[in-house]
Amino acid sequence: MTLLNKLKSFILPEEIDFYESLHQQSLLTEQIIQNLADLYVGDHEKETLPKLYELIKKAKESRIEKLKQLESVFITPIDREAISRAYTHLNWITLSTKHLVVELETYEIEQLTDFKPIFKLLCQAIEHLTEAFAELKNGKFEVILHAVNQVIHADNQLIYTYAKELKKLFKSSDVEYIYQHKEALTQLKEISKRIHFCANQVEDIVFKMN
Repeated sequence: MTLLNKLKSFILPEEIDFYESLHQQSLLTEQIIQNLADLYVGDHEKETLPKLYELIKKAKESRIEKLKQLESVFITPIDREAISRAYTHLNWITLSTKHLVVELETYEIEQLTDFKPIFKLLCQAIEHLTEAFAELKNGKFEVILHAVNQVIHADNQLIYTYAKELKKLFKSSDVEYIYQHKEALTQLKEISKRIHFCANQVEDIVFKMN
């Protein structure tokens, strides 16, 4: 590094594209949800579960790295708390996914094909969330808010689907089966709620940008 570049590094603030960083973190979270769906309602191979844990670990490491970057710069496009909260909500989606997988492994449940409509709605919601993050950099507020509304709509639809699946589940005579699959449904609903909360945070960022 030249002397001039060294001086610049001390004098000038580091430039980081936080909107793109959030987009990349959301993309990684989207991969986790899609991998989850592939694992439990799609055709999958044995290495899919290790791959899912690998993605979860990668998301954790990425979040830590990006928060360190956030702490190290002088200038951010909006207040640091808003950016930090977005990372926190994305992290909660990942954590809720991990909690579900831990329960399913404990119960030795390998397939949830009856809940395929719920997984489909989760995938739709996370795709719209990633779309919203992607458009922050471009400042396309109408597109962002439309994507946020699509996330909320998917969550609302999921609640109705959750109730229907729960009703069908209670018709079973196998108490253990009911308990275990009810827990799985609850965790799926939690993931959807976390995606919804994250979309609300994107909406908050939009208002701060205006």
